[in-house]
Amino acid sequence: MTAIESPPTPGDLLVRHPHRTGAREVAQALIENGVTDLFGIHGYINPVIEEAVRLGARMWHFRHEQAAGFAAEAYGRITKKPGVFFVSASAGMANALSSLSQGIGTRSPMILLVGQHGTAGDQLGILQEGYAADCFETVAKWTRRLTDWELNAHWVHKAITDSVTYPAGPVVLEIPLNNQWAHGDAVQRKYLTGTGETPVLPQTQADPSRIEEAADLLAGAERPVILAGDGVYWSNGSAELVALAESLNAPTGARRTARGAISEEHPLALASGYRGSMLREADVVLVVGLRAGELESWFEPPDWPTAARTAYIQAQDTAEDLWWGLDARVNVVGSSKLVLQQLLEAVRRRRAELPVPRPEWTGRLEAARAAFDANRHTKLAEVRDRSPIHTYELAQAIADEADRDATIIYDSYQGSLYLTDAVRAVRPSQVLDAGPRVALGQGVGMAFGAGVARPGGQVVSLIGDGGIGLAGMDIETLVRYEIPAVLVVLNNSSWGGNSLMREDIQPDIGSWDMTPDLRYDRVFAPFGCHVEHVEDAAELRPALRRSFDSGKVAVVNVVADCESIEASVPWLRLKIGEFYSRGIEDLSDDLVRHFRVLSKVEALRLHKSALDNGTRIPMSFMAELCGHAEAELLELATATGYRY
Repeated sequence: MTAIESPPTPGDLLVRHPHRTGAREVAQALIENGVTDLFGIHGYINPVIEEAVRLGARMWHFRHEQAAGFAAEAYGRITKKPGVFFVSASAGMANALSSLSQGIGTRSPMILLVGQHGTAGDQLGILQEGYAADCFETVAKWTRRLTDWELNAHWVHKAITDSVTYPAGPVVLEIPLNNQWAHGDAVQRKYLTGTGETPVLPQTQADPSRIEEAADLLAGAERPVILAGDGVYWSNGSAELVALAESLNAPTGARRTARGAISEEHPLALASGYRGSMLREADVVLVVGLRAGELESWFEPPDWPTAARTAYIQAQDTAEDLWWGLDARVNVVGSSKLVLQQLLEAVRRRRAELPVPRPEWTGRLEAARAAFDANRHTKLAEVRDRSPIHTYELAQAIADEADRDATIIYDSYQGSLYLTDAVRAVRPSQVLDAGPRVALGQGVGMAFGAGVARPGGQVVSLIGDGGIGLAGMDIETLVRYEIPAVLVVLNNSSWGGNSLMREDIQPDIGSWDMTPDLRYDRVFAPFGCHVEHVEDAAELRPALRRSFDSGKVAVVNVVADCESIEASVPWLRLKIGEFYSRGIEDLSDDLVRHFRVLSKVEALRLHKSALDNGTRIPMSFMAELCGHAEAELLELATATGYRY
């Protein structure tokens, strides 16, 4: 196969073959329930894949199972259909772990099909012995070893249905060879023939009495804020989110895959870069479909106002997602889409004048956005035309030169810190990150999955030295199938950045630098890629433009780095407990300077990060390290409600 063709339509292919085998039953059930694409590497699973391709599925064959899994994850996240990938036994199976881990974190529908040795060889040292159902229990919604071939279709249907049931996530099916080879004319048990479409699941409304309580708060609010998360994305609630935001004139932000559920070009859009100031002034905050976790600081101070100052409404799609650590005035359970619809109708009954006029509050939002943009402009001016090219400038160039609705993929820890604020998402799932599990080396595979899911759309992935080293050979897979992704390599000859992350923070660990001046463009040029090498900032944007216009897989090798101390903050949060355990006298001046530029609220965030990882640090240590008066830190903690 060369360029992407339209997905198959099952049609007459749903007619069942008169001679039944275990492999055919798996394949038939996949096709009957809407599966059109399979990503992976051949092996013990071949009988199933061959039968599925005969029925019209597209098989995308990779160089490494990890990339295939990441392709399936991105495909599932974008299409909201299961991203199905396949691997062989033992070592092939083991290479699926990182993509499953990402998928359980991002709540992406995925199905892993694992070919396995025949059951007669269990515990006998048979070739490629391995047990996926046991190995992947912690990174899947559930796992299953298929031992009765007459139930194959049942388990495939259940895997597809459960993978897309919110919260979506991976399911693992392990299929022994003797199951795939089984044959006869037995009817599949506990299964009804599918229609060729992915099962559509019913959504549930919330308790009307709780909707009324929440609507009272929203209708009476003077400074409301709405923050949306994955639930809004997976329930297709974007239109309802925007409608409620506009009716209330409420600043509204969306996080993770839901970014773009309200376009970040919308006048009411509240981006993460300046949401803190708006949250601190809000009197009512609606949290809808947004999970608690470290990425959201568990809805705790100093980043979130306390319930004593702000009334919270928490709406989650499932009861298990309710975060009881948030002292919400009202807790609501129901599909985010339907809850937003219910709230909008209830607010309309309460307010005769809609949209609610809030000139002062929306003016405050405009001022916060303008200050954020001005600060970015100033910082960009400070680092412009540096050599190596500053990552800040690289990120802004990608955001400016890519299409307005291009799919943006993060695969660079340092680069994503800058790219996330540079991009303005205008549609849901436009920005694909690694989620809370924070994988590495996902960018090439995800670019492939995005290209299959959005044929003809622009796809760009920012990849660091580490990521390109882990996944670079699957650039050949992109070329082979003519999926024109643009892969921008942030080449700083190091894992995670050298001067900031190693030379200052861990100078005695030994080098994690790579061979300097590697020319990744020359590595991948023989693959048939369009390639660019950029060292001069003046050539950056023209090189990106040529790459986007080439219509080919493009590799843009950018010699870049970051000397701005603010880039070290995430690393400091990860390592603050270690620095405390070593003692301040053991910390070099080069390291301490990273702390001395932190604001008081950033110092509290570091303190909280240690506490969240089980280490309690005296505030006196933070004061000495960051150069703030201890009394001022304690005063801020009290003012924000941070319980230290």
